[in-house]
Amino acid sequence: MECWKCGKPAQGVCRFCGRAVCKECASKMPFILTVYVGEHQTPKAVVVADALYCGMCKPQPEPIEMPEIY
Repeated sequence: MECWKCGKPAQGVCRFCGRAVCKECASKMPFILTVYVGEHQTPKAVVVADALYCGMCKPQPEPIEMPEIY
């Protein structure tokens, strides 16, 4: 597999979009594994701090409505 950005051999895949990236082109970004309601009804998240990120895709900050899948 080759890096999506530069064409060098890829060492990983973006956790957000699935593009292959090499070590030089890769970035890191927090990735939320799950969200739950904790003590005192406070929302909490289980997060991976340094998930592999291609630096090109644009993960959305909030859920997107998709009524067409009904």
